[in-house]
Amino acid sequence: MDSDTGEVYVLRAGDDGWEQPTPVREIVFDLLETEAGLSTEALDAFSSYVDRDELAAVLDGNGEKQLSFSIEDQTVTVTANGEITIES
Repeated sequence: MDSDTGEVYVLRAGDDGWEQPTPVREIVFDLLETEAGLSTEALDAFSSYVDRDELAAVLDGNGEKQLSFSIEDQTVTVTANGEITIES
């Protein structure tokens, strides 16, 4: 987690094959657009849907093995290994 912005990151393979930190917020909102057809411009701030400290604890291995939360009618699940899924 970036202490300046409160942003929580996971490592993702970039187009060049190198892993790079990517904000969980960005991944979740991209999935909501592509898989659920939601306009992320109409959504509230990411922090209104999930507690960033709980999210960081899961990804750091200091909490539960996964965390699920709702955005609109979608259930977002983030696992300790950084997998992020969305189900309606």
